[in-house]
Amino acid sequence: MSLFCDEKFKFLQKHPFIAEIEENCFVGYVAGRFKLQIILPDFPQLDNINIAVFDAQTTPPTKESNPDASAILAILSQLEQLKKEHHCQVHINSSLSQLKLSRFKGDDQHFLELARASETAFSVISHSLPDLGSSVELFMYPAAPEAHTTQFVRVLEQLEEFYSNLNTLDQLCYVVDPTEVDTRLTWRIIKFSQKVFLKITLHPLQPSSIEVAFIGPTDEIELLREQYNGKLEDWDPDSDVYTNMLRIFEIMSFPMRTEDEADAIDCGICMSHRDDRGKIPIVSCDNEKCSLVFHIDCMKQWFLSLKESKTFFAISIGTCPYCKQKLSSSFDMLLRCL
Repeated sequence: MSLFCDEKFKFLQKHPFIAEIEENCFVGYVAGRFKLQIILPDFPQLDNINIAVFDAQTTPPTKESNPDASAILAILSQLEQLKKEHHCQVHINSSLSQLKLSRFKGDDQHFLELARASETAFSVISHSLPDLGSSVELFMYPAAPEAHTTQFVRVLEQLEEFYSNLNTLDQLCYVVDPTEVDTRLTWRIIKFSQKVFLKITLHPLQPSSIEVAFIGPTDEIELLREQYNGKLEDWDPDSDVYTNMLRIFEIMSFPMRTEDEADAIDCGICMSHRDDRGKIPIVSCDNEKCSLVFHIDCMKQWFLSLKESKTFFAISIGTCPYCKQKLSSSFDMLLRCL
């Protein structure tokens, strides 16, 4: 084999997504959408090269020419390798200035979006990972797509237990918020009883390290908080969050959502189960004989309408719309919980 043929063989091996159709003229497809036409008149030298990228999904097909052959080929080679290695989908625009990798191993929820910062380096402009805290620096500097993707997948593997715990809560609890699953969120608000709700927040890299906020009548949540704090020492690191919470509160299961929300309770003010933001009523007064619950926004507006209502250090004080018992709440804190 001549030196010239050997060089061409190595070139095609390095870039398996292209093929030679004429002397020193190559074509190929990337991501099932983009057609490349590469002309190398001085091959194996890359001088005087011409690369055309055609977007086959536009009518008529658009063409972008870029003489930076080595950089373009390096990027495209990386993308083809990433598709095979991580079983993901790759989306690129016709100018190769933005990339999106998604469906990692068939997972519809996770994605990584990149914008080109230099010839071969990209900056991460969006991703589906949660905030890992100030001690973990992710995607701080421009890098090759391969480097960003490797870091993304490595973190994703470290978050398997975190996502498993959240998925168990989603499946086995009545999650009142968030109304739609978002992979960047680290918390769930679940129903404990008719008037008591728990906000459970997990640390992504330490899923057994959780924070629990209690929402409901003062006497009830104080008893639950005391029970929770008293049994934290018995937390079993080999069990998931759901199982540990059942053990702490000495219950067989948490309430679960019915498909048609047949057991849904309406707000005592607007008479609707879900408000304009899709939230359910979770605020109640301390009167054990008063069974009504209210949307946070509805109760906040009710307090504002009362002449005798007052606010001290963000704590609003007023009366229940029905039983007239005094009621105090930090609506701003509750709104931050959602």
